[in-house]
Amino acid sequence: MCKVISLIIISVFGFYNINAQGVYAGKVTKEEADIPADFLFESQFITLGTEKIHYVESGEGDPVLLLHGLPSSSYVWRNVIPKIDSDKQVIALDFLGFGKSSFPENRDVSIEVQYKMFTDFIAAKQLKNVTLFMQDIGSLVGMLYAIREPQNVKAIVLFEAPFMPADYMYDQLPFTFKAFMRLTRTKKGNERWMVKKNFAGKKLAVNFFTGRKLPKEAYPHYTQPWEEEERRYAITNGPDPAVLSYTKGKGESEFASMLDTISTGMKNTELPILYFYAKKGLVNRKEAVEYARENFKNSQEVYLGKGKHFLTESHPRQMSEKFNEWFKQLN
Repeated sequence: MCKVISLIIISVFGFYNINAQGVYAGKVTKEEADIPADFLFESQFITLGTEKIHYVESGEGDPVLLLHGLPSSSYVWRNVIPKIDSDKQVIALDFLGFGKSSFPENRDVSIEVQYKMFTDFIAAKQLKNVTLFMQDIGSLVGMLYAIREPQNVKAIVLFEAPFMPADYMYDQLPFTFKAFMRLTRTKKGNERWMVKKNFAGKKLAVNFFTGRKLPKEAYPHYTQPWEEEERRYAITNGPDPAVLSYTKGKGESEFASMLDTISTGMKNTELPILYFYAKKGLVNRKEAVEYARENFKNSQEVYLGKGKHFLTESHPRQMSEKFNEWFKQLN
């Protein structure tokens, strides 16, 4: 298994497109040094129906919701929260089955189930005029909320987010990611890699998503949630982009339909958008940046430099500074 994963990671990191200069212009900024591993926030829990949701909260002011991606948790935001909370109510939550939130007994963690939890959370906390700072599966939930409930959204912040139509999304993915999608597109293959082999719970996988080697104190925050085999089904039973590999994104599937809905909504929204990207992202490659430039109506982009999937693990200070500058302009 390790040899296969190593080949995938080496290939992804080695992929280079000489036509990307317009997107990755200028000097490639390296990952920031001395990124703390400590999670210094007090855990809070809220019961929504039969489930218990974990979140952390800091600051007072306009609400900013931090929505993590796969396969992480609120921990991925630890170095952003204290740098943006001086005049904002910053909340980072764990989706169902992730981090310290409960995992439904029926194993249903579909996007609509996560969406229902998210809307219930907003209602329970009485959050108004929210800004959504989001990535990956968190952005799927957040973008749907912005499309369905725009009256309660102030602005949108994205990175490593699937905001494109299904076929466009699939075409711009690196070859090695497509190859891994083919390995996990069946129920048997998905369970083999994610449940039995515990791919997300390996240090090698964590380094792949972060794009850098983490300090040893950071790894347990990423790997411990997956030590219990049952909880690994939170990955297999959630949104499954691997199904796109059957028809290269051009066929019909629940995931493809959702991406088409989201891409249409994002093209039509007038909400302010701040878009972070790096060289080379896993979900957002050069073509994704070009698509955002062509289709977002009210957006500002920030090229961070070198990074992978968890950009808050490579450029938390820069992301926080740029976010604060942009957020101040909104007011």
